[in-house]
Amino acid sequence: MAGDRWASDIIVDLLHAYNLPYAAINPGATYRGLHDSIVNYGGNRPAMLVCQHEETAVQIAHGYAKASGKPIVAILHNLVGLLHANLAIYYAYIDRAPVLILGATGPMDETKRRPRIDWIHTAQSQGEQVRPYTKWDYQPQTIDGVPESFSRAYSVMMTEPRGPIYLCYDAWLQEQKLDHDVAMPNCTAAKVPTRLAPDPGALARAADLIASAERPVIIAEYVGREPEGFHALVELAETAGIPVYDVNSRLNFPSRHPLNVSYAKDTFRGADLVVCLDTRDWERPTTELVSATRQLTSIVPADAKWIDIGFGDLGLSSWSLDYQRLHNAELRILADTTTAIPALTRLLKTRIAEDAELGERIRTRSAQTADKSERRRQKWAAEAKEDWDATPITLPRLASEVWEAIKNEDWVLTAGTLEEWTRKLWNFDQPYRHPGRSLGTATQFGISIGVALAHRDQKRLVVDMQPDGDLMFDAGALWTVAKHRIPMLVVMYNNRAYYNDWEHQIRMAKVRGRPVERAHIGMDLEDPAPDFAAMARSMGWYAEGPFESPDGLPAALKRAISKVKEGQPALLDTVTQKG
Repeated sequence: MAGDRWASDIIVDLLHAYNLPYAAINPGATYRGLHDSIVNYGGNRPAMLVCQHEETAVQIAHGYAKASGKPIVAILHNLVGLLHANLAIYYAYIDRAPVLILGATGPMDETKRRPRIDWIHTAQSQGEQVRPYTKWDYQPQTIDGVPESFSRAYSVMMTEPRGPIYLCYDAWLQEQKLDHDVAMPNCTAAKVPTRLAPDPGALARAADLIASAERPVIIAEYVGREPEGFHALVELAETAGIPVYDVNSRLNFPSRHPLNVSYAKDTFRGADLVVCLDTRDWERPTTELVSATRQLTSIVPADAKWIDIGFGDLGLSSWSLDYQRLHNAELRILADTTTAIPALTRLLKTRIAEDAELGERIRTRSAQTADKSERRRQKWAAEAKEDWDATPITLPRLASEVWEAIKNEDWVLTAGTLEEWTRKLWNFDQPYRHPGRSLGTATQFGISIGVALAHRDQKRLVVDMQPDGDLMFDAGALWTVAKHRIPMLVVMYNNRAYYNDWEHQIRMAKVRGRPVERAHIGMDLEDPAPDFAAMARSMGWYAEGPFESPDGLPAALKRAISKVKEGQPALLDTVTQKG
């Protein structure tokens, strides 16, 4: 009996072959066969991370993938677990995170279904539930179909633009004793195809347009998904003297680089060329929005030219509108920017070497951009000092205090940016400092756990500026962090409200001539105010707070960081202003 092999052991063999280190789970009976195989046949490899909710399991995998570029596994219990995880899968899809989701279903063989429970936990084509926002899904009908579909799933998931996939395994199929050898993938075969290269002629035309432009601007969104892209963009910008606006879906460009013009939308007002690099969200930096009326106005001159280099409509969904508005650029190049940017830089270096006037124009433009960037950073530093001693704490004061505490550490910021104050005041000098901006409410804490897990072995100080409303969705995940010894520092961005929506209600009240004093109804998180420090301590964290005044915050940060370095997660509950 001990020497017998079972069908679910084959799945574990594949998890080992593809070097998947962790499996985030919420326990479920439909994958009891796989669970046993991971624990006993696989030696708890991938290592199981116990989560209180399926959303958390997917979010941890999402955050890990963003931070490391590598996937881990999220395992979901049949139909109900998949339904629980829907939001997290959708966010992984729109954030281009490679998440390997393994699911299970009750037996498709009706004679093997237990009364009622296996019937309500079984669906016809279970993958249909997430098909609009996964790159691929499959449910193999025999154990012999598992290896090939697994290999295909991994390849699809890791091919750019990346995204989640879903494999569903029949519970009874998992529990069968193996009576024959199952052919496994060729270990020498390529797991993922090569990168998509640009058309040489089109890239040469792009170089010509850039070389002839007087006021070009770059918009970058997913370039920094790989460290090579981050460094390649720096070289391109410096070579051609082009200011860079970082959309921050990944960290694409150093925050204090002289050519960084993020948050300086006026840069686009005089642009004669806009170069979008792996960018879908091109409208936000290049338009002005009147939120109350939804009126959108471009700030880019009408005669400016546009270049788009990226994945275009690859991965376009017929269901999700995450692809955003189509821009009819003069030149659209289908290519992986990790390959295209260095090639474009080489072309530009040749042109610059042959054109002294071009070189002088680039030096002048670079100097002018650097001067404006320095003055902008000085302005932010001065603004951060305003209302310095206010109670509750201002966001710039909180960002400043945390920066002072961590700036000499090897630090990482997870998701939230304190309404961009961390991005304005901190020095994001390495591609791993930040995996990209936060997504919707009920996503940030789970993703932050995955980021912390990805950096645990490097002993980096991982910091999560954590909104209160977001943590209230998934407070049980605090236990997961402590259980699995994932060190991280959580500093609460606690304004005791869902204030983003509160602001929308203020806008509506003003437009309609109604009392703004009632905008808080259905928005506040008070009466009672959650005690996040007590909550965290009850689940094994070191925690202090609430701090309604900035007094004592520096000393508290020092104590909390000391605990994180010892391997214990720490939380400081800081109460912040709502505005």
